[in-house]
Amino acid sequence: MTVLMLPGGTLRVPTTAVLDDGTRVHGTRDVSPDTPDYDRWLPYADPEEPAWRTELDEAILSRWQSE
Repeated sequence: MTVLMLPGGTLRVPTTAVLDDGTRVHGTRDVSPDTPDYDRWLPYADPEEPAWRTELDEAILSRWQSE
């Protein structure tokens, strides 16, 4: 489960919807600081930018940097 903290403090949390035929659709929803369940999700939140960058990304970027 990944919860992202967007600029301004809004959290992007995972969600699942079930269609009439039983198909599960995974997505996200935004939870603003004034939403009742904000405090429940806050401990799981990671800042957006670092969450998108991995060690592999750093290796690729380091090869592209000029010397």
